[in-house]
Amino acid sequence: MSLGLTAGLLIFTAMVATYEKRRRGRPVTTDPAAVGLTALRLFDERGIDRVTMDDVAIEAGISRSNLFRIFPSKAAVIWGGMHEFTEELEKQLKKKSSDSIVKQLHNSWIAAMQVLDQPLETVRLRLKLVASSPEVYGWGQGQLEEARLVLEKAIARVDGEKGVRPKMISSALIAASMAVLTWWATSNDPRSPSEVLDQSFNDFEVIFSQPN
Repeated sequence: MSLGLTAGLLIFTAMVATYEKRRRGRPVTTDPAAVGLTALRLFDERGIDRVTMDDVAIEAGISRSNLFRIFPSKAAVIWGGMHEFTEELEKQLKKKSSDSIVKQLHNSWIAAMQVLDQPLETVRLRLKLVASSPEVYGWGQGQLEEARLVLEKAIARVDGEKGVRPKMISSALIAASMAVLTWWATSNDPRSPSEVLDQSFNDFEVIFSQPN
């Protein structure tokens, strides 16, 4: 073999080795939405307690460490999206859409729900699992409280109320929303969560818009 050919082969081998090293060193690209849906399906089919995060990683075809970078716990899978929802809710509440604070809460909540409405299978599975046990529901109390505080501050700001009314209305809205959403998740209602909430909030609005 000529010296030139040998040198060429050595250079080519080095280039291949460098490429392979770089390729192996790249982090695995994963779609959080797809991984989350895989986990939710497993939880629904087998039961949350019978599924480990290792099971989810295997089913999703990713490493355990990569899974935990996306979802640090089962609670994070089930309650995923709440932080984005609360941020959107806060933005919507800053837009004056009605002279009635209750109507404004209604409009803002429905608008923020658009963040969570797609895909419907993911939303339905999440809410179905939330409705499955008090423990799972309790996993999201911290995030629900963040949303409630956003509502309470908006009510106090618009109404100028410093008493119990802002807390009462915000707490009632959270409770009513979760009641409606978990009902939707466990029924065969074909509407989107936003549509169901919109119609249900009309009743809520009548109750809390009554004169003192």
